[in-house]
Amino acid sequence: MKRDEVRRLQALERAGILDTPPEPDYDDIVRLAAESCGTPIALISLVDRDRQWFKANVGLHGVRETERVISFCTHAIEREGVFLVEDAIADERFSTNPLVQGEPFIRFYAGAPIQTEDGFPIGTLCVIDRRPRGLSESQRRCLMGLKRQLEQMLRVRTQLRQLKARNTELEQAQERMRSLNSFLQAEMRERQRIERQLLDQQELLTSLLTHIPHSVFWKDRNSVYLGCNPQFARDMGMSTPEELIGRTDFELPVLSSMRAEAYRRDDREVMESGIPKLSFEEPIDRLDGELSWVLTSKVPLKDPDGTVKGVVGIYADISERRRQEATMQEAKALIERHAAHLEEQVREAHERTLHLMEHSREAVFVLDEAGRVLKVNPVAERLLGLSREQLLGTSFESLAPEDEREPLRQTLKDLCVRGTVRLEDQGLRSADGGRVALGIAASLQVTGATRCLLIVGEDLTAKRRLEQQSIQNDRLAAMGALAAGIAHEINNPTSYVLSNLAYLQEWRDELERELAAVPGLPPRLGETIAEVKDVLAECLVGGRRIRDIVRDMRFFSHTAGEELTAVDIHSCLDVVLRMAHNELKHTARLERHYAASLPLVSASEGRLSQVFLNLIINAAQAMRSGGPERHVLRVSTAMDGERVRVDISDTGHGIPPEVLPRIFEPFFTTKPAGAGTGLGLSISQSIIQKMGGELGVQSEPGRGTTFSLLLPVS
Repeated sequence: MKRDEVRRLQALERAGILDTPPEPDYDDIVRLAAESCGTPIALISLVDRDRQWFKANVGLHGVRETERVISFCTHAIEREGVFLVEDAIADERFSTNPLVQGEPFIRFYAGAPIQTEDGFPIGTLCVIDRRPRGLSESQRRCLMGLKRQLEQMLRVRTQLRQLKARNTELEQAQERMRSLNSFLQAEMRERQRIERQLLDQQELLTSLLTHIPHSVFWKDRNSVYLGCNPQFARDMGMSTPEELIGRTDFELPVLSSMRAEAYRRDDREVMESGIPKLSFEEPIDRLDGELSWVLTSKVPLKDPDGTVKGVVGIYADISERRRQEATMQEAKALIERHAAHLEEQVREAHERTLHLMEHSREAVFVLDEAGRVLKVNPVAERLLGLSREQLLGTSFESLAPEDEREPLRQTLKDLCVRGTVRLEDQGLRSADGGRVALGIAASLQVTGATRCLLIVGEDLTAKRRLEQQSIQNDRLAAMGALAAGIAHEINNPTSYVLSNLAYLQEWRDELERELAAVPGLPPRLGETIAEVKDVLAECLVGGRRIRDIVRDMRFFSHTAGEELTAVDIHSCLDVVLRMAHNELKHTARLERHYAASLPLVSASEGRLSQVFLNLIINAAQAMRSGGPERHVLRVSTAMDGERVRVDISDTGHGIPPEVLPRIFEPFFTTKPAGAGTGLGLSISQSIIQKMGGELGVQSEPGRGTTFSLLLPVS
């Protein structure tokens, strides 16, 4: 009959030997088996679900287990007695087995099944040889004897494990008994301690009831008094608490029947529901006939089993508190009305302050006592080039340049003490690294417990630039008037000189013709006449140059209004280029690319010349680093649709892309301090726009810049 495999595997598990470390007793048995049977290999093999595992091993070094499907032992455990295979190659069951065809090349196998005490085979004691052979009867008996010895060892092993388990259970039971004894002793000690505590608490409770400033009482299910403290007895007109015991509220002289009935209803409600009634206010009659108010709490009085057997009550006199509360309610109502009025005033003041901040023309900062920015207005954001989010929480002194922070820090400290301070010129650092000069007026603002610093800054940078530009404009106007006067004064003498020089030149020519007809003239006289001719020619050239300069000065300083007239672009450009000749001759070569013919444009000739001169001087300054051999100033004219186009190009250092959008802004300049006001291009653009034209720019760093003017045709 086929054995129950599940129960066999359970028996193997109960044996507790699978996957245990090697043990000398088991190693001795396999050595004896190998020696008695004369085989090189002997094994104690345990057959698990999918493998055979070797508890002891002789002859198969390093091998702990093999697959069950190829094992000989699987066949051995299914039989009684010794399972013998004398030649595995000749046995069709094993001839193709990997253990026969390969290592360990098994040819001979003899295995005796190992059985547990309840008869389940769990493995074998087997001997193996690499050559075919047989097994003698004595060797068979020896193998079976060793197998029985091994089974006995396994039974002893199981019994030892069971004994250890029982010993462990006994030790645990003893430990539980010791713990129970300790618990009982502790319980007895705890009971004694509780009894002592109860006595102490009883004494404490008696003392509390006697000296507590509140009135305490307790009643049975019928609202009959079981006891009370001295204070309650006095309230009820009794000398001692004992006089009250056994009475009801209806029997107390100070209580009316209506009051007694109300108290009884409360008692019944608490006892029937079992729910305390806490902190409720009720009236009580006094011996002097006055009505007082008390704050009462009633809780159910219960037996140990939880059955309600009465009620416990306690109350405190709150008559004075109620009078104080009424007074406080009146005061509170008055204060709330006043506070609401103040809050409205504060809100209106806050809104006015915010409105003033938002619409102020000056920069406004609100700081906390530590000097951190709490609020800013749009003017402050614009001046510093920083957003509100970037400024909030920033230390105000950190906005100043490094060398101005210490004086500003000291000023803020003085402000917290003095209340107001002024700074005539305080610098703050803008987002682009520039210095913004402010005239600061600061004051300490106190609202309740809140203190903050109000900083109002007047922008001095724009004011000073405007003052500087005004001075410069006045100077230019004075110079223009002076130039016009000088030109007028020089013009008449120059006309006389040129007229006389022309007359002298004609007279010299006539004298030369007449002397040529006279024979015998000295040679020196002829040479002198020739020299006079050269001198007069040079004087005429110089005089005409003076006349042209005077004419250009009168033209450029013309102040007779800005009305638009028909202007010849080429003539206007030539005049300006002559005036800028000295600025250009050491800087760049001049190239003119004029259109063959251009219509007249509608413009103010003086203002247009001012624009041309400003653009040409800027171009010359951009090319200072080179020379005529390197740089070129190119002036071109052409028609662009219905308008005249003028391009003024240089080969200078160019304008960076991040700067280019801002060059027409007022006061924006990349020149060093004192080298320019930053108004030239802004004014030039304004002049051209007023004439109905356009001024644009294109630039490439390192390659140069081109300013283009588009002017309407007259």
